[in-house]
Amino acid sequence: MEYKVLYRKYRPQNFDSLVGQEYTKTLLKNAIKNEHISHAYIFTGPRGTGKTSSAKIFAKALNCLNPKDGNPCNECEMCKSFGTNPDIIEIDAASNNGVDEIREIINNVRLAPANSKYKVYIVDEFHMLSTSAFNALLLTLEEPPSNVVFILATTDIQSVPITVLSRCQRFDFKPIAVDDIVNRLNYVCNEEKIDITNAALKEIAYMSNGGMRDALSILDQISSRNTKIDVDDVTSNFGSISNKKVKEFMDVFTSGDVKGTLELLKEFKNNGIDVRILIEKLIDRIKSILIDIKLDNYNGILDFDMLYSMVFELNRVLQEIKSNIDPYNFLEIVILKYFPGNKISSKDFKDPVEEKKSGSTLKIEQKVEERPTKENISQEIKESKEPEINNEAPIVNEKKAHFNVDARINNTFVGAQKKYLIELKEKWDDFVIYESNANKLLLSYIVDTELVAASNNYAVLVNKINNTNDLINENIESVEKDFKIFFGREYKLVSISPKVWEEARNKYITNLKSGYKYTMMDDSIIIEENTSELEKLANEIFGNNYETK
Repeated sequence: MEYKVLYRKYRPQNFDSLVGQEYTKTLLKNAIKNEHISHAYIFTGPRGTGKTSSAKIFAKALNCLNPKDGNPCNECEMCKSFGTNPDIIEIDAASNNGVDEIREIINNVRLAPANSKYKVYIVDEFHMLSTSAFNALLLTLEEPPSNVVFILATTDIQSVPITVLSRCQRFDFKPIAVDDIVNRLNYVCNEEKIDITNAALKEIAYMSNGGMRDALSILDQISSRNTKIDVDDVTSNFGSISNKKVKEFMDVFTSGDVKGTLELLKEFKNNGIDVRILIEKLIDRIKSILIDIKLDNYNGILDFDMLYSMVFELNRVLQEIKSNIDPYNFLEIVILKYFPGNKISSKDFKDPVEEKKSGSTLKIEQKVEERPTKENISQEIKESKEPEINNEAPIVNEKKAHFNVDARINNTFVGAQKKYLIELKEKWDDFVIYESNANKLLLSYIVDTELVAASNNYAVLVNKINNTNDLINENIESVEKDFKIFFGREYKLVSISPKVWEEARNKYITNLKSGYKYTMMDDSIIIEENTSELEKLANEIFGNNYETK
């Protein structure tokens, strides 16, 4: 007997056996029961969610001689001959997308059904039609014969002209829930005598991304094994990773074991685990931890704000996977940035959603500082002279940078050209990867820094976190050294906040319009080694005649 693949063998034959899409099924069944039939329907949604199956069931029910509660009976002559019925016309728009094919449909529409109540056109991948084909179909869609029904299916509703959408009843098909997919797979396994664990079924459902057809295809492929199928069989064959392994990774990560974390990432990469699936499961795991934190069920060391920010960073990696030669390197950098023990406080993590609401990516929160008084400055200076004991090794070199920030911005503007900026930005991601090997201590700060201006020997960087800008500038010599090695040219760099950059850029534009010409400035600055910041501030306010006692 010829073998039939599972997704074809178990294609639903009525609405009740269709998995998910409860709202859509109810509306279509009511249309059959009440005989409220529209002339055109459009089904849209991700692949494998039941669009084509629903179209066939609906078409069968339209011509069924004895419909039952909106479902086809599958017993009458019309139902049994559905596959060979000349009045059911299935068209693949991906391969029949020209105006000539549409004109043929228009000509045939005028012909009465051969032996059915309705002539039904099911057009799959409808968005693939050419513009001229869409236009040719408009009039027919608007005023077809009373015994003709169009059912259009598409995975890309945005590509369908609004003039077509306005002539159709639209039904949106959602990704199918994991539990619903597992229940259907369980039924198929019982019918096919496939021995498989429930954990393996859940993994298949997760990998299918809400598509029943994909889930059945995965099950079909893995079911060729003669032994019992477990979750490891699924993950090893399809580049997935078990939830147990993800939990193990997060446990090693939260313990602060850098070496162990990097070794696990290397193991995932060598085992061919799809980085997209890995990141999606990491996000799911982090979401569970966030919920536990809010419910006071979490006793770990991870901070809510840090994890919340980490989710958006991981999502950014997902979005940039296609443009990244080795996404595992990018993921490794993000993991290093958020490692427990990094000296980044929760106040340094901005809410990405709130930043978008602000209407400008350049707007950031400003910390309002109280103007110091003579009394509290004297007290702070006195306290600052007492040595502070710190058993933790600093994450970066904390010596102060000896350069003038404004002068470096000015000097960048002197020879700033777009070609220099483009040249550096094209290689910036590769430089970050290089820095991951050359200087891991500064890597977590460099990764979120953006190049905004460049000349042939100066460049301006922008980072939203002020503390990060301070750390970069304090260690700028190390960055410049690696910069020279990687780019083959000596650069002087400066890192500033978006607000400072916005002000400098606006001033630059104004000066250009007025004819002002920028000239080079001395960017060096002399600071006494033993003078604290508070002492310098006190000198500026009160002069040298103050007492610290």
